Amino acid sequence: MKTCTKILLLLLLIPVFSRAQQQLPGNIRTAFRNAHDDSARYVTTVQAYLYFEEINRDSALYYSDRAISLAQKNKKPLLMARSLSMKGYQLTGMGRYAEALKCLLQAFGIAQDPKNASNSWFTIRQTTPEKNRLLMLSLVHHMFGILMDRTQNTDQVIFHFKEARRIANSIDNPLRVMIADMNIGNYYADRNKIDSALTFANEARALDVKTGYKRYTGYIMSVLGDIQVRKGDKAKAKECFYEGVRWSAEQKNTSALTRNYLKLTDLYLSENGGDSSLHFAKKTLETFKTLGPSMSQQLNIGIVYQNLYNSYKLRQQRDSAFKYAGMTIAAKDSIFKIRVASLAQFQNASFQEQMRFQDFQKERVASQTMVKTYSLLAGSGVFLIIALLLYRNNRQKHKANKVLEGTLTDLKSTQAQLIQSEKMASLGELTAGIAHEIQNPLNFVNNFSEVNIELIDEMQLGLDKGDFEEVKAIANDIKENQQKINQHGKRADFIVKGMLQHSRTSTGERQLTNINLLADEFLKLSYHGLRAKDKSFNAEIITDFADDLPKINVVQQDIGRVLLNLFNNAFYAVNQKKKTATENYTPTVTITTFAPPSGGWVAIVKDNGNGIPDTIKDKIMQPFFTTKPTGEGTGLGLSLTYDIIVKVHGGKLEVDSEEGNYTEFTITIPV
Repeated sequence: MKTCTKILLLLLLIPVFSRAQQQLPGNIRTAFRNAHDDSARYVTTVQAYLYFEEINRDSALYYSDRAISLAQKNKKPLLMARSLSMKGYQLTGMGRYAEALKCLLQAFGIAQDPKNASNSWFTIRQTTPEKNRLLMLSLVHHMFGILMDRTQNTDQVIFHFKEARRIANSIDNPLRVMIADMNIGNYYADRNKIDSALTFANEARALDVKTGYKRYTGYIMSVLGDIQVRKGDKAKAKECFYEGVRWSAEQKNTSALTRNYLKLTDLYLSENGGDSSLHFAKKTLETFKTLGPSMSQQLNIGIVYQNLYNSYKLRQQRDSAFKYAGMTIAAKDSIFKIRVASLAQFQNASFQEQMRFQDFQKERVASQTMVKTYSLLAGSGVFLIIALLLYRNNRQKHKANKVLEGTLTDLKSTQAQLIQSEKMASLGELTAGIAHEIQNPLNFVNNFSEVNIELIDEMQLGLDKGDFEEVKAIANDIKENQQKINQHGKRADFIVKGMLQHSRTSTGERQLTNINLLADEFLKLSYHGLRAKDKSFNAEIITDFADDLPKINVVQQDIGRVLLNLFNNAFYAVNQKKKTATENYTPTVTITTFAPPSGGWVAIVKDNGNGIPDTIKDKIMQPFFTTKPTGEGTGLGLSLTYDIIVKVHGGKLEVDSEEGNYTEFTITIPV
């Protein structure tokens, strides 16, 4: 009876297990003929393997063995790991789990060792030897995940897939991340963890589109369709499965095509769609026949026969249903025995290999722990060193701060002295002008005093004569002269007080000031000061003072200093130009004041001197910058002027100049 059953099963499976005698594509056959060294032979061998990878396991296994021989012959460890992974994948698909485990453990041992990092021909497209090694390690973990799934080692499945994904991410390899996401999504879908499954499957699809690598698109669509079935959205599921069929056929991925046909058959059976389910059940059988006998152990031919049985049953075709019912029972019984035997062989023959793999894992964890410990110790040491350096730097900074405080105090003192020196220097330049300005009122005082003495003598004579009318007239003249003496005495007093105020340190106190009067006074002082130094100097002075300019609340002492600096510069500029200009040149300095509509006041000082070159316009406000010869200027005048106008009074100091023609400074002080 058992013998008859075996014969019946063999007869049933012969059409399915007859190996498709498929030939390699022309381009790969040509590449084999043109391969003149082992590097080219290896590359072409891998291309042949990839062609048969999801079409025929036996052919793929043959080319994986050839790849192993070439890698071993040329002592290429990473290519050896790759080739062993290829073989392990095919053996897993054939149900030869113990042999697959041996291949993958050997590949894992090679890929895990950093000493094997290398650039091995161009089939490994990473930029550094270490990235090549990590790529192989990711590939081996992926193959381990598939093997663990086939052998029902549930905990190990997700570990290996996630480890493959982690390593692929670390070397920025989106293709391997995509493949890992695809398998993780399928893992979670099989366990009805829909949210997790959808997250990974969607990421796999996004990376599939991004990379343009369409080899696994059909499989990804089948995973997405399966998720939609579990969510209860059968319409979307069908869209995914049909899309999977299209991509699988286009990419000639028979394994993925068969998977999508199976999923569509199950879906239509759940809807009692006998015609559609029968159509896709037959399609499944057709593609299944092309896969080779080893694939039957992976996909289980019994499921195909059962789907045909259920489809015929729905259509009430009892003879056909009965036929496939018998074939289903026989196939499932045989496959179950084969699978049980294979799993038993896997468990018995690979116990030591599994223990060795666990040792690998323990060593890896221990190594990682050691690295973390050393990193922590190194980090603590670095932290301690940094703390000591910071402490020392803090003490040095504390000492340096004390030195800087002293230096800052000295600098402030020096700055004050420089400012005072600048003031005294400008005042010194005006000594002759001051003397001239004071001399005029003093002359008036002296002259009128002498006249009054003579008038008093005449008054006494008039009194003696009794000519009181004459005495009254003389008395009136004396009174007028006295008023003039008083007026010119006050003018001298104003000049002296102004100079004393100019020489003192500014208090910063603001007071209502007549800008026109202040400007006129310092304009005369500046002019006569320069004339005292150079008797030949002469200049035309034009004043255009606004009559309606109100008194302005400013620091009078500081504004006087500003005006004096600008006047000195203006007269200096026209005097310098006079020395080289033609006889027709008339040195001219103009001062204009007015009140703008927005309030406050504006003063414009303009000269027709040599102007300021464009190359130094940006520098004239900098401290210690001067164009005057050494000893004639400190370079602080315009710098102090800028600070007083802008920083103290919140105004603006603008300069407009044309080299060879004029310079114009505009002061604007707001209300």
